[in-house]
Amino acid sequence: MPFPLRFPREMECFLQAAQLLGTIQGDPGRVGPVLELQKLLLRRIARSELSHNRLQDARLRLKQRLVRERLIGEKARETRDLVLKIQERCDALEQLRFLYRCFGDGIAATYQAPLRHRYFYFAQKAHAKERPGLLARKDSFRSRYRALKLGIGMGIPVLLADVTNMLGQGDLCVLAGGEPQPLDLKSFVHRGPAGRLQQEALRRTIALLARQGTASVPGGSAHDMAHKAHLNDCVRQAMESGIAQASPEPGLRYVAVRNDHYRSHPDCLQTLHQRVPKSTMSVQVTPETAWIPMQPFTLSMSAGHAVLFMQGVFQLLVYVDMKVLVSHFASLGIHAVALMDGVTALQLSNDAEDLEHGVYRVSEALFQRIPCEFISLRSFAQEMAGMLEPAQAHSDQGRLFAPPGDWGEARHYYEDEGPALH
Repeated sequence: MPFPLRFPREMECFLQAAQLLGTIQGDPGRVGPVLELQKLLLRRIARSELSHNRLQDARLRLKQRLVRERLIGEKARETRDLVLKIQERCDALEQLRFLYRCFGDGIAATYQAPLRHRYFYFAQKAHAKERPGLLARKDSFRSRYRALKLGIGMGIPVLLADVTNMLGQGDLCVLAGGEPQPLDLKSFVHRGPAGRLQQEALRRTIALLARQGTASVPGGSAHDMAHKAHLNDCVRQAMESGIAQASPEPGLRYVAVRNDHYRSHPDCLQTLHQRVPKSTMSVQVTPETAWIPMQPFTLSMSAGHAVLFMQGVFQLLVYVDMKVLVSHFASLGIHAVALMDGVTALQLSNDAEDLEHGVYRVSEALFQRIPCEFISLRSFAQEMAGMLEPAQAHSDQGRLFAPPGDWGEARHYYEDEGPALH
């Protein structure tokens, strides 16, 4: 039975992009598919931007007509409705470009863990304007594309920032080193002898950046890889039966439900919510921009499942028992308090009675790595515990900053309230 799709005309290109990304993930040493996938993404993103610009022009003309002709009554209502429909289509095209760029994020995360790219992403969000589209920079696109082919021809994985959500700086990013190496190509526009000199200089620069370290492919722990297998098996069962769930470890559960099944059985998820204890958080994960600085779902899910997720065929929920997560911190000698107040997820301290021995707060945005990257509770606890300085370090350095007074009164949210659906 065919399922309703959000972008039915994009299905073939989505599948082609997913398969190319799977090829890259399976053999990162082959850089040919890296270029082929970027060529596909460039075509689809540019096509979407062209449609978006035309619709925006039409929307502007309609709004001007409302004022210029002083439309009233039925004509005014029809014109306003048309303006709203055009805006809805523009929003859908913007979402479509985000989804295509998720494949570009998959390329970046194949060669280097998303943690390596977060600094550049958040720096761009904090200090720079929104990146202009491909069509807005078409005059300099030729030089960027030549540089991309140059790097790929050298056997080095190079990625255009235009085809990603994650890369916030530079025109290109060299992914072969131990760290992302953004590269700005504003001056790479000359032809003739000057252009050849620039091309040779660029070749040396790319080779130098690639030698900064050996290419490393983030694989995650064995537990995390097993969790992704559980996730894909859960989605497969949901596509066959309508709804399915999997529990890869105590305190963690994945639930997938087909949207057509949900429409015909609207109480199916409510029944699940009623069975969970107060300490359990229910997080609905969707292919939205909040996913950008994390491991992209295009790598966590199989090619077919990732495409169905993009098309809105199924919903995905992740249940996290905060009591179990707190117990993992306790096994590491860390006192954890589950806050989940909309900003802070956890408060970690070396000594529950004296926070001056070291205290650290984990944001809810960072906590989202559990449901969005499908990692184990244990590995998350180990990583967060590593960010808390040992108590001995604080006693040696002396007190520089005292924690706010109300931090000492922090309590688990589930002692007073039930779970919240995020």
